[in-house]
Amino acid sequence: MADLENLYHQAAFIRAFEERIAAASDAGLCPGLVHLCCGAELVETSICQFLDSAKDQVTGSHRSHGLALAMGADPIAVAAEILGRARGLSGGRGGTQHLIAPESGFLCSTGIVGAQVPIALGAALSAKVRGTGGIAVSFFGDGAANQGAVLETLNMAVALKLPVLFVLENNGIGQTTSSEYASGGADLCARAASFGLRAEKMDGYDGAACLKIAKKLVAYVRAGHPAFIEASVPRLTGHYHSVGQEAGAAGGDPLELLGRMLAADKVTAIHTEAVHKASTVMTEALKSPGAAA
Repeated sequence: MADLENLYHQAAFIRAFEERIAAASDAGLCPGLVHLCCGAELVETSICQFLDSAKDQVTGSHRSHGLALAMGADPIAVAAEILGRARGLSGGRGGTQHLIAPESGFLCSTGIVGAQVPIALGAALSAKVRGTGGIAVSFFGDGAANQGAVLETLNMAVALKLPVLFVLENNGIGQTTSSEYASGGADLCARAASFGLRAEKMDGYDGAACLKIAKKLVAYVRAGHPAFIEASVPRLTGHYHSVGQEAGAAGGDPLELLGRMLAADKVTAIHTEAVHKASTVMTEALKSPGAAA
């Protein structure tokens, strides 16, 4: 139960952080559009718990605020970057879709669909050649699953026997297109297995299941084998914040489902702490001046 409490603690902060970002966006404080990770917190935090930020590297998509936080990036610097402030990870110049914190094990996020996947392959190749014992993990969505570069990367990972974990977060919709339609109804996990990857499905609504699969496959990859996870997650907001909830959450909110497994007083205390911390982070980030021209 302690593991689940820790998972809930991390996920609750990410959710509270994203809610503060949404409010800042509504107030016109965020340059551009913000893509929130609400609904994917359990998958992302469970996997990142088993990574070593000193030698592992993670890459993510345009929806990666939570990943940067889960890997231990400074929350104030993450918030300031999203807000376009000088205290940000890149001095406010990268913005919401282009976060970097390699010193914390978060190599990059990118707004180019699927581009983060071959980048992770390069990190895995580097780790193998240099003998660091590190692994690479790339998070991407079902909308990226049909990109040619992604499919080539899956093949190369097996051919070169690289320590890389591919995590496909399947929320059922790529921007506004059903994944079943865009993928021809194909089983994306079976597709990965056809390349020779060890491929397993993860129930992103079940915290205990997330931890179990994450621990097993991270250890497998660390032993020098590529692997693939297809994680089912809801998208609790629209493609970007403010356009509505285009993808439903028929299975419920994973964070709420995990909370029901814990003592009510624990959940209340964790939630209160998360909201306070996220509010403090946003206040500090907003004190930073705008990015230099």
